[in-house]
Amino acid sequence: MEADLNIKDLRDSLSMTQAQLAAELGVDQSTVSLWERGQTKPRGPALKMLAVISRANRSECSLASTEAGE
Repeated sequence: MEADLNIKDLRDSLSMTQAQLAAELGVDQSTVSLWERGQTKPRGPALKMLAVISRANRSECSLASTEAGE
């Protein structure tokens, strides 16, 4: 999981708080905190939603880089 998705980096790139990400995923803010500290890992629907958010965010970043001529 760590190699594929760094939850804090993803959250920061989306300019979201832990509480905002938690609400989006339907989990507690403390759960997001545990994930970010590596004490637990996302499972089930939350993991799938994080993967979708991560892919969408990478696509947006790639598109922005292309439009900026990078």
